[in-house]
Order: sequence, then C-alpha cells, then structure tokens
Amino acid sequence: MQRRRFLQTAAAAAVAAGTTAVPGGPAQALPTGRPRPRPPHITWTIFSRHLQWLTTQAYAHERPYETGVLVGEKAAELGYRAVNLTVRRTGHVDPSLADVRTNLPAMLAGVRSTGTTCSFITTDIVDDVTPVAERDGAPVRAEDILRVARDEGIDLYRWGGFAYQVQSGPDATDPQPFGEEVLAQLDAFRRRVRGLARLNRRYGTTAAYHTHTTNGTNARSVWDLMHILRDTDPDELGINFDIGHMTNEGTLSAWRTNVRYAMSHIRSVGLKDTLVERTPTGTVRSVWKPAGTGMVQWREFFQLLLEGGFAGPGETHYEYDVVGLNGQTAVLNTTFWADHAQFASGNLTPAFMTEELKKDLVTYKTQAAAAGWRADQLT
Repeated sequence: MQRRRFLQTAAAAAVAAGTTAVPGGPAQALPTGRPRPRPPHITWTIFSRHLQWLTTQAYAHERPYETGVLVGEKAAELGYRAVNLTVRRTGHVDPSLADVRTNLPAMLAGVRSTGTTCSFITTDIVDDVTPVAERDGAPVRAEDILRVARDEGIDLYRWGGFAYQVQSGPDATDPQPFGEEVLAQLDAFRRRVRGLARLNRRYGTTAAYHTHTTNGTNARSVWDLMHILRDTDPDELGINFDIGHMTNEGTLSAWRTNVRYAMSHIRSVGLKDTLVERTPTGTVRSVWKPAGTGMVQWREFFQLLLEGGFAGPGETHYEYDVVGLNGQTAVLNTTFWADHAQFASGNLTPAFMTEELKKDLVTYKTQAAAAGWRADQLT
C-alpha cells in the first residue's frame, strides 16, 4: 500500500511538472498532443506561386525588389496579410538562376515595404545534404538558403519529398514491400532527417513537410510523417497540413483523426477544396474545386484547429479550373508568368485573376468565424 501511494504521488508530481517519472529512472517529457502553448491564431497567407503572373520570370530575376512590391500590393488587395514566397525551381527566387544571398533579401524588402508580411517560404529542401539546385556549376544546398532565411527573419519553410522504394529488390518484377519492409524505409527516412533538424536548431527555423495525396510512392500522409518525425522537435521539423489533400486521403472521418494526431507538429495549414469522382474509364481521381464547393468540411476543420491550439499561416492554394475570357479552360494549378500563353491570348488577364483570387478567402474567413475564431485571432 505504501509503495502504491508512493507511485501515485510520483506520477502526480510528474504530470504537474510535464514529465513522466519512474522511481529510480530518468524523467521523460510528456507529449502534450498540442503545439507548444501560444495564442491560437491564423494568418491568412497566399502562396506566391499564384501571383507569379504579375511579372515575367526574367523581370523577377532582374528586378527582385520591384517584383516584391507588386506581390505585396496584390496580396493586400486580395485581402491577405502575408505571403509564402516561392524560393525554388521556377519560383519567384529560383536558386538555379539567382543568387539567393542578393535576390531573396531584395524581394523580401519589396514585399514588406507594402505592409504585407513574409516569414514563410517554400523550398526544394529535402534534407541537409541533397543539393536544392545547381547554379554556375556549383551546388546550392539547404544551408545556403537557411543562412539567408535566418538573417532575413524567415522562420518557417516548406520542405519534403521522400519517396518509397516500391519494389523490394532491383528486379522490376519483385513484389512490392509490405509491413516491416515499409517501416524499415520509414525508419531510414527518420534517420535521414536528423541533420536537417540540427540545421534548423542552428538557424532558428522550422521546416514544415507538406502533406499530399499520394499514389503509394511518396511518404506524405500524416501517419508516415509522424513516424518519421517522432524523435524530432516539432519546432525544428513540423508539418504543413494540407486539408485538401488530407480530405482526399480520408474523406469521411480519417481527416479528423489526422488533424488531432498531427496537431502537435502542425506549424502551417494548406487550404484548398476537393472532390473525388469516378472517371468514365472506371478510375477514381480528385478534382480541385473552389472553396466551399467540394468535400472539405471547413467549419469543422477550423473548429478542430481552434480546439487544438493551432497558431500559424493559413496558406491558400488555387488549383481548380476556370473558364477564361475567351471561353477556354485554364488550370490554376499552373505556374503562370505574365508571358504565359493564357495571358498572351487574353483568356486570362490581371483583372480576371484578381477577382477570381478574392473568392476563396471570403469562404475561409466566413467558415473560421462560424467555427468560433474571433476577429483578433484572424489576421
């Protein structure tokens, strides 16, 4: 009886202190299931890929400050407080074309001069050793970007891209891996991310791995990622939870479990709507839709974020099809520059895009408010 009371007292003290204690053994941190305490908050953020049509790629490369001004002004006009800037191949700052040390600070200065904030970028970073690009015959590595990011006040970036080896051997006729063979690959990914975690610790940055609808070859679902990230600090390696992709993965109920399970690691959320349909050939596919016209249960999603204590960017993605001014279908899931054929033909115009890109944010703001978010928690 005395031993039982001793164990109960020790356990209660451990919970109060945020640790588990085993008499005679070391204390261990208790997982809270939620992000580190911070006021719940959503910063409405536009992915700058959807604003690349403001200039040509050459103009963005040659005049980064002026491009940043245009991006910041348009984001504010659309109702956004912040921008997630593309710092990747074909992006606003392309490390294969531009010196990140000069172009990224210049473009950020332009964005911020308009009152629009930017502390979030999207990169091609996979780990700490794989080059993200090659420029002038020399590799550009993760650290080359993170060093600049730290100096420029960027504390969050998107990363990722691990792919399963779907065959268990070198022969294409070998069977696909199952069970422990799959877990062995995830464990290899888990070991691989440790170096990147150390880099983020050094530079004070957080990497958010983008969740994605997969065909079984990519590790981008919540359960994969939580296995890979289980030994890491979520403020070093976290998750960018894309509710559109996760609705595709688990339409009726799994998406809810995924939000709750991953909440401790969610550092940003991707916002887009989706519909799963059967094609005439009998296959099943997802189709991106304007916000509020697909399967995403927006009010409940925002409610779960509020209850889970989410604080971070709500990043909008526009990937659905539209009918342009010439009656032609245009896929917004395209990296448009100003000289793209859709603009050259007049099917898309800056005025058309401006009005189109305003729509989804209205839905997100309305649904978040209906879910209980206060106005001061939404900026």
